[in-house]
Amino acid sequence: MTRATEFAGARLGRRRLLQFAGGGATLALLGRPGLAGAQDELTITMWGNHPEWKDPMLQILAAFEEANPGIKVEFTPVPGPDYRTKTQTAIAGGAPSDVLGMEEGSIITQAAAGGELPFIDLTGKVDVSGLTDPARGQVEVDGKVYGTPLASYTVGIAYQKPIFAEHGLKTPTTWQELKDSAQALKDAGVTPIVLGAKDWVHPYFMYIGFTSAILGPDGFEQLRRGERKLTDPDLVEAAQLLLDLQPFYQAGFQATDYVTAKAIFANGQGAMQVAGTADFSGYRQVNPEADLGFIAWPGPEAGQYSTNTGMELLYTVSGVASPEVQDAATKLVAWLATKEAQQLVSDLIALPVHKDITESSDPIRQETVAARGKDITVWYDLPETNKTTDAASTAQGGLWTGRLTAEQFASEMQASITPSGAATPTA
Repeated sequence: MTRATEFAGARLGRRRLLQFAGGGATLALLGRPGLAGAQDELTITMWGNHPEWKDPMLQILAAFEEANPGIKVEFTPVPGPDYRTKTQTAIAGGAPSDVLGMEEGSIITQAAAGGELPFIDLTGKVDVSGLTDPARGQVEVDGKVYGTPLASYTVGIAYQKPIFAEHGLKTPTTWQELKDSAQALKDAGVTPIVLGAKDWVHPYFMYIGFTSAILGPDGFEQLRRGERKLTDPDLVEAAQLLLDLQPFYQAGFQATDYVTAKAIFANGQGAMQVAGTADFSGYRQVNPEADLGFIAWPGPEAGQYSTNTGMELLYTVSGVASPEVQDAATKLVAWLATKEAQQLVSDLIALPVHKDITESSDPIRQETVAARGKDITVWYDLPETNKTTDAASTAQGGLWTGRLTAEQFASEMQASITPSGAATPTA
């Protein structure tokens, strides 16, 4: 799989027709949404990749509609594992959503590659001056603004507070403490770690989390420049830790997918799990009584720790929508970057991307921010490391079957990295 989408020249005719077509009748003929309901009400489409966010997203969009009479947002949630395929297929067919949610890292990649883009230049129409630097860096390329992230998330370890309290455990701050806690839980008949290893998500985040704890922000910049490699002996230890923890994963973890693993953990059938801020809404949906906490990734030594922060969908405006629809979609994208919208995001779904929003009515988000430190961007958000997901999706299974050693896994991950200034990935 690839994060950059290629656009064939054969589609230009349909795209140009769509770009210059005006009015609801033409849109209807082309199978695109246009005027709906009252003659003066315009409906724009928007997709999301968190079905568990549907209700809070509708609340957020209702606030936009109230502030922008005459614009109706038709919101459709798509399960996360299916979102990329649906979006890429829709872009290829010239029929994506009007408010286009690009995956993190993809705007940078596609804008840098040049050629025809599936989204439009929103410079001067969307104010990104209030966004955090990481958020702004995802949507502003060479001085051009293409949109705004909906939200951000931080990844670490979620844990069941009642289970830890029952067994007299403190939250681990080093790898040894993590292994000791896991052993104590296993001895007590509790599944220490719930892992969904059928797909790449959980193993990938565990790997980059433990590696980030070793590297720290400065070391990660060295990795991006090619001055550090994942095959360095101290970094190979992060891959080895995934193997060392294998006895503490639930039975059948290799055949458990991400969604199922989340449900198992939410129901209290395990003590710890890889988790991002966005996951907590899903946990509550499964089990409203879940009492959970958040731990930063521990490192091999005390004082070594990290979290990984990334962006949720990067919302921009479809390049194939009619001018009228593009104008309405632009209003929504611009609104999502405001303090008003981002406070709602902070209270209802995830971490905000506006630098002036520092509080949330949700206690777990407050706890996550407090635990966050020595934070490193999620690797696939950056051009040098954005293909590490591809490597992890094909290589992580080799760890569990014994086909790959920790050193071999690290070598395959390193081969997917393109250091700054390099033309091709290097091992």
